[in-house]
Amino acid sequence: MKTKLPKAPLYETDNLSCSGGECYFFPLNKKDRVRIAFWNLDSEKGTIILQSGRTEFIEKYYEVISEFIKRGYAVAMMDWRGQGLSSRKSNNKRIGHIDKFETYDKDLVKVVDECFRPICPGPFIGFGHSMGGCLLTSYFIAPENIFSKCILCAPMISVRANAVSRRLVSLLGILENFGLGTFPIQKPSWHQDLGWLEESFLENALTTDEERFNRTFKLLSQFPELGVRGITVGWLKHALQRTNYFKSLDWSSAIKKPLLLLDATNDKLVNSSLNVKLLSQSKLTTIVSLESEHEIMMERDDIRKRAWDAIDEFLSP
Repeated sequence: MKTKLPKAPLYETDNLSCSGGECYFFPLNKKDRVRIAFWNLDSEKGTIILQSGRTEFIEKYYEVISEFIKRGYAVAMMDWRGQGLSSRKSNNKRIGHIDKFETYDKDLVKVVDECFRPICPGPFIGFGHSMGGCLLTSYFIAPENIFSKCILCAPMISVRANAVSRRLVSLLGILENFGLGTFPIQKPSWHQDLGWLEESFLENALTTDEERFNRTFKLLSQFPELGVRGITVGWLKHALQRTNYFKSLDWSSAIKKPLLLLDATNDKLVNSSLNVKLLSQSKLTTIVSLESEHEIMMERDDIRKRAWDAIDEFLSP
């Protein structure tokens, strides 16, 4: 690909790599930039615009990218602002923060219109996990979207937060008015001398696959600059605002193109049953429920096979 964009790194470990990628920094303005990456731009089948969840980064999806490439697709990704190797919105580079979700929305539109669409082969298919699914949904139901289809993987259409938690966040959200939106509700698990602290597999709420769980931590250990953890008042406040908005939508009219929901029935982070209730309002939605934790594409092989079977059927001509 011929471009004047500055090159960016793609990191690899001995058990996780994806050859053939091209990676760059794309400027959003004079001081902020996002990292973008492409694979298989000669594809004649189209491009998967793959977007990760909160705290994640491009490298975590090498296995998924490779599987889409084997199916003949080009893949385009970016690190959301505030994570991966993209610019941060907090002085604390290790905490997950955004000033407002509209910042994500604008970044996505800019990258799609000025970078992905001019460079990548069509048609374009969205694939978004968790927060990435939330933001791709907002894009997918907007009039200007370029997707022909969209796949949502345990999307943050909803979050698991009880009434007490929501009231508490609403009260804490007042801190934003005093410039305290970056106040940590949950601090990042970072030690000045040890780096990222290892989390217990037995206590994790993401996957039942220990090898893939450890693979992600190995990436973070070797390349700690990729990571963000924890949550700020601002991020959680705006996440709840976006998911509350989704509750108010008439999804039967909002969805105008084919949509596949990969539903994780054991999800402890997003509300699986509410996702199904909302998105099933549209006749264009196909729902495949999997007995999975939150990270379907990082799950055991048997769960991933069922997910890929659903994806292949959805994408078949």
